[in-house]
Amino acid sequence: MSGDLVTVWTIGDGVRVNPETGGPIEERPDIHADYPSGEYREKNVVWDASESRVVLHSARNEFVSFQIIVASAQPVAGVEVRLDRLLGPGGAEISGRNVALFKAWYVRVRQPSTGYEKTSLGPGWYPDALLPAPTGEPLCLDLPDEKNAIGESHRHQTVWCDIYLPQERAAAPPGLYRGTLSVSWPGGQRELQVELRVWDFALPDEIHCRGNIYNNSIQHMEPDLELRYFQMARRHGFQPGIVYYRPELKVDGTKVHIDWSAYDDRLMKYLDGSAFTETSGYWGPGVGLPIDHIILPFDCGKKPARRGAWPIAMPDGGPTEDFEAVWVETERQLREHFEADPHRRRVEKIVFLEGLDEAYSEDAYQQMIYYANLLRRGLGKEWFKHRIDGGYSREAMEKLHPYVDLVICHTIAFDADKIAHFREKGVESWCYGPMIYERRENSACGSNTFLDLDLLTCRGLAWATWKHRCGYCQWEFEWAGDRAWTEALNWVTEHVEYNGSGLLIYRGDVVGSPDPIPSIRLKAHRRGFQDYEYFWLLQQAGREADADEAVDSIIHTTPFGEASIENTEIWRNDPEVWDRARLQLGEKLHAILGAQETR
Repeated sequence: MSGDLVTVWTIGDGVRVNPETGGPIEERPDIHADYPSGEYREKNVVWDASESRVVLHSARNEFVSFQIIVASAQPVAGVEVRLDRLLGPGGAEISGRNVALFKAWYVRVRQPSTGYEKTSLGPGWYPDALLPAPTGEPLCLDLPDEKNAIGESHRHQTVWCDIYLPQERAAAPPGLYRGTLSVSWPGGQRELQVELRVWDFALPDEIHCRGNIYNNSIQHMEPDLELRYFQMARRHGFQPGIVYYRPELKVDGTKVHIDWSAYDDRLMKYLDGSAFTETSGYWGPGVGLPIDHIILPFDCGKKPARRGAWPIAMPDGGPTEDFEAVWVETERQLREHFEADPHRRRVEKIVFLEGLDEAYSEDAYQQMIYYANLLRRGLGKEWFKHRIDGGYSREAMEKLHPYVDLVICHTIAFDADKIAHFREKGVESWCYGPMIYERRENSACGSNTFLDLDLLTCRGLAWATWKHRCGYCQWEFEWAGDRAWTEALNWVTEHVEYNGSGLLIYRGDVVGSPDPIPSIRLKAHRRGFQDYEYFWLLQQAGREADADEAVDSIIHTTPFGEASIENTEIWRNDPEVWDRARLQLGEKLHAILGAQETR
């Protein structure tokens, strides 16, 4: 075999590369004029082919990523990709699990997601699931990959690289780190130089982008597998939003007995932070920190049968003294249990009455008020947050705001003035739903997870929440099951068909892995959540205006609400523009916080 059989180049983490053509999937000026274009193989934000050099920048306690594209015009087997270590100032070394390689797995999109015919990137093979190489070993691949079933046209393979910088300054002192990326195959080898400049500041351990990604599956898994999902979520900057974990409950008349043993066995590790320690197999940001919040078990149940009510359903004739006595006693015991432990005491408590989810009648509003008062009798007004979900009018919120602490607002109904008005009255707001609407009907779907939309719909979530000073609630990260590995369409009804909806993490057991498998879209969400921490650090340093200026330079119109319907040009569409904005903020923080480190 010829030594020049294989070609190698690299690209940043903001686009995906077509395995058949080698061009960026996002190179679609027919969709957005400012989508990425040009000779990406020769030069891009991380790559200079003339010097065979990759250049990266990172803070401590941050993941920085790039993609290696291995290409061959002829079939080739036994390709090995290695990046063992980066060496920096004073002999500092970044290696082992902190330098991870993943082989991209391709999923075929056959048609645009319903309602996104204008902005869908269209049919084709998309790199998404990321299969990890064993720590310290090379990543091995063949072109074409027989397992992936693309066929003979599979001539370009994406290899994802994650580099994590430890939080401690002694472990990752500021300065330039260098390493050699080696790609070898029978009869040839190519080496690229990797340079990483580490800034003199660290991202915080805490997650400051308020919110969660809803999930309804991992609580039904075995606890060890559930733990791996929670750990993967923590490494990628978000918390699973689980409705509901519930202890065993027995009610006899007005007597209430709660058995907390199974509940505590399952959840205490998340409430005290031990799930995120080396002993539990965790490493990365937020070591030892508990989850930010937990949704309490209470629910009034859905009509007509009041299915799912906890602790008990309201009698058909309305509330009775015994009914209220059971609720108040359950509230009292629950609060007593949480208050008995300092770890449980610190985690924020949220009550979400799913039985009144997206309910807009006057009767529903009166029930929300009734249950808020009932919950406050046993829990105390300030001890928990009462959450409601939906697109509530200003008139409805004028009635509800004294009894509501958190509104998860449908983004189609998002009104910045209304949100600000009720924020001043003590109501926190999170956005819920998509940010891109080609039509009004798009408001019913979570498009910022769709496989066939660009990665900025993932990264942009955190930027948009900063712009509007709100949190977020996103729908699902593990939805679709086994078929996700072979079929992009995972949400199919009589009216709509979506690609990759609510799927950011793949089930590892399908490919023989004990661990869940991350996706490129999950990495794009992480990039946005890490960007948010840059904004937060600037705010803490008294430079909030710098963060706002950067965000406004990227998101140039409102991404939420009525004004966004049919407007698909809400932000800059070239991810390298986003990357350059991040680099500018990193330099500012390096100058500000680095000076503090050396005092």
